Amino acid sequence: MRFESEVISDEILPAIRKIMAVRLHSDYGLTQREVSQKLGVTQPAVSQYLKGKRADKEVVKLLKDDPQIDVLLEDAVSKAAKNQDFSQEIAQLIKNSRDKGLFKEKFKDTKRCL
Repeated sequence: MRFESEVISDEILPAIRKIMAVRLHSDYGLTQREVSQKLGVTQPAVSQYLKGKRADKEVVKLLKDDPQIDVLLEDAVSKAAKNQDFSQEIAQLIKNSRDKGLFKEKFKDTKRCL
């Protein structure tokens, strides 16, 4: 048995971080080191996000293809670029994606903690 929080931690957050890393690097011209500091991950993790070695491509596509989720992602990236707290945007993004059923298959056999 897995908990929803495990799915979020193992599959959804890496996809969010990948999208944010790519946008911070390409749209804002930040170095991998700067991106790592803003996202609170290591520089090697950012390198792997940028090379597509971390994060499920299917999850990344689901997030990027949803207009409402994409707006939340862009808000989070903008705040991260300005060294502002973006945790509310991430929390809302996860809630919205779960409520919309974007990850219905991933949550199918999980137990909700909260």
